[in-house]
Amino acid sequence: MKVSTVVLVIFTTYTWMCHAEVNSVEPPDNVTMSDLGLLGQLVIQWSPPASLQNVTDCTVRYQLEYFNTYRNQWKGFRTLRTSLRAQFDLERDVQVKLRTMLRGKCTGDVERSSTTLELTWPPHLAGAVGSRVQDFSCVFHRKEYMECMWVKGADEPQHSQHFLHYWHSDLESVAECPEYILRGGVRTGCLFPRNTIKEFTDFNVCVNGSSPVGPIRPAYFNMQVQNYVKPGPVEAVSLEAVEEEGGEELELERERELVLEWRPPAGHIPLHCLEYEVMSEHTRQDGTKWTMVNVTEDTSLVLPANQQSCARVRTHVHEYCSDSSFWSDWTQWRCLPAVAFIHTNDLSPAMDIALICVLVASAVAVLSLCMSLWMFRKMWKKRNEQKMLDSFLFWENQHLKLSPALSHP
Repeated sequence: MKVSTVVLVIFTTYTWMCHAEVNSVEPPDNVTMSDLGLLGQLVIQWSPPASLQNVTDCTVRYQLEYFNTYRNQWKGFRTLRTSLRAQFDLERDVQVKLRTMLRGKCTGDVERSSTTLELTWPPHLAGAVGSRVQDFSCVFHRKEYMECMWVKGADEPQHSQHFLHYWHSDLESVAECPEYILRGGVRTGCLFPRNTIKEFTDFNVCVNGSSPVGPIRPAYFNMQVQNYVKPGPVEAVSLEAVEEEGGEELELERERELVLEWRPPAGHIPLHCLEYEVMSEHTRQDGTKWTMVNVTEDTSLVLPANQQSCARVRTHVHEYCSDSSFWSDWTQWRCLPAVAFIHTNDLSPAMDIALICVLVASAVAVLSLCMSLWMFRKMWKKRNEQKMLDSFLFWENQHLKLSPALSHP
């Protein structure tokens, strides 16, 4: 009887202790942030709360959220581990929310969670704010090489020197720009050969520098390089007229159509990743004009025939191969009938100036010719009038000479 009483007391005490633990789920302990030195790759670590160290009949999980400054939104994870590695913007505050989640027999299979622990680590940046580089941009040309360019900061000290460092998952440590782009002896960009680039992974970049008065404020960037591809121009564009037969058995009618064909651009972009845009402009016999825009994955397109039709093509990487991309340059216009076709959007500023000069020179030449003809006509008219006056005076003089002779025989 006494043994049963002891067992009952032990069981009651154990049950009470379990309920006490469940009702006091606490957030994780010893939360720390470590910088791996990989331009934004940070590790968040924590320990289980001390109150759950002896709990064996419940599963302990952790919910971590961090603010993704690149997308301006919170991103969350639930994990059994006590650490998380993620990419952060080292120019912004590192903001983390963390809580403990408990579920199992000790909770009656009901999930219990702790309060949310919110932590913030401010950035540690050296250098004046205005010394940070501006207008950083990258273009992955034809997937053959990538150019990244920047402009010096508004308050950058004189005689400054820029440095670009980068990292991706194939590198054990941070590497420096393989080839700097110079303008006037100043570094304004970096050229990445194809073998230094890796797609579909974090490509981290830092542009910093030094000056005689101190460091330049570092600028950090994170990208997926497959989203910065710019294809080369489409090649071998041709526009030909074809005739299709159709109609009654006794009388055949022929309808004209135009076939536009081209070849994919050179480079390392897979052909199935290319999408083409065709712009065509048509002029009917009555002089009215209209424009068509077609998008296709083929390398040819049938267009309606008109009094005159012109077309051009450009391409970019399709959305199922990348989240975004740059359009290639437009091809030259191809026209049928083959006449000169100048589109105002295709004219460069130099061509605009040259065209204006030609028009002005032509107008001056025409005006000068008109003035010359007018002056020549006026001079000719004056000369004829003078000749007529001279003739009149001559005959008048002759008449005066003859008159006395006739009066005195």
